[in-house]
Amino acid sequence: MLWSAGAARADDLTPRKKALLLLRVLVYDRNLRARADGVVRVAIAYRPGDRRSEKQRDELVAALEEVSREVVALGLPIAVVAMPYQDAADFDARLGRSAPACLYVCTCLEPLVKEIAAAARRRAVLSVSGSREMAEAGLAIALVNRGSRAGVVVNLPAAKAEGADLDAALLAIADIVP
Repeated sequence: MLWSAGAARADDLTPRKKALLLLRVLVYDRNLRARADGVVRVAIAYRPGDRRSEKQRDELVAALEEVSREVVALGLPIAVVAMPYQDAADFDARLGRSAPACLYVCTCLEPLVKEIAAAARRRAVLSVSGSREMAEAGLAIALVNRGSRAGVVVNLPAAKAEGADLDAALLAIADIVP
């Protein structure tokens, strides 16, 4: 099994493991094909000027681009876009223009989870992070480290509000937060 229940962060996962886990989780969304509209776009939200955030962005973009040359999601190609967070209005507009199926939120944006989650809901974009705390605060999914294993945390009300229909097989192995 690739994941198990419990609490932790994904910051310790290698970028490649994080990318593979993210794509694996996405295919458990029965609405992915409709949300993707021919291409599974994954946006990486980061804070420009923050070195840690830009490093997370660069590593995850590179890993997703590498993995996307090897795998597809539900037979659909994968595209990756970096999405800077300047302010709520600009971010919402960028999210609308790029129309990603999924939004991975770098952990440095944790103080802005409520604004980012609201934009994800308005735009019907599945939100993902590497922090259980960010899922508890309103993002839909967290990819977390469990020592030798990776884990998934699901905020089911958030996922539903973002238009996801997550398969019971994912929910059975995920840690569900209220």
